[in-house]
Amino acid sequence: MRSGQAFGELVFPHRCLGCGLLGEQLCTRCLVSWNCLPLLTHVNELVVYSAIMYSPVASRVLLAAKENGILTADNLIVDAMRQAIARPRMDYGTSPLLVPIPSQRHAIRKRGRDFLGEITTRVAGLEGFSTRDLLLHRRRIKDQSILDAQSRHSNLHNSLVLKENILRVREAILIDDLVTTGATLSEASRALKEAGFSVLCAVTACVAQPLR
Repeated sequence: MRSGQAFGELVFPHRCLGCGLLGEQLCTRCLVSWNCLPLLTHVNELVVYSAIMYSPVASRVLLAAKENGILTADNLIVDAMRQAIARPRMDYGTSPLLVPIPSQRHAIRKRGRDFLGEITTRVAGLEGFSTRDLLLHRRRIKDQSILDAQSRHSNLHNSLVLKENILRVREAILIDDLVTTGATLSEASRALKEAGFSVLCAVTACVAQPLR
């Protein structure tokens, strides 16, 4: 097994996800930017717990996971999520349902997987929570990355609905990989609250501070 791994590393050597340097998944320099901290922000009345300050390194890690399906990037995000969810776990226990922000169908087809759904399932399993993919887009939305804060909120207005509303659990924690303006979390919170859920907080791996 070890000889097989060594051969694999010789043919496909590990490179830093942040800068491409040969070596570990994150080199010493890039690890400074991927440093788990207890980060707290607010999106209106919604408390958001995060672990990693958004940076060029964080951006590359997220893209490596979302667009390229690189397992080591997934692992870094799962670890960050577990750090971020530690405080809500202390406050609320494991009874709330973890609800991931949904990806659009065309994005899932392009990537070949539901990235955030998979990450949420892993975090839930490791931390003892239950998870359910409750939300979906009722219409196609524009790429949020090209919009300013006001346009992002307008783009997402009334865009999310519940797939089902038959669960006994009525408390939810929203899960996303990154919060920048808070528009997506606000819309997801609205959809859940209108269906009778209590949204306790949100948890993200990364946060852009201050929110844009």
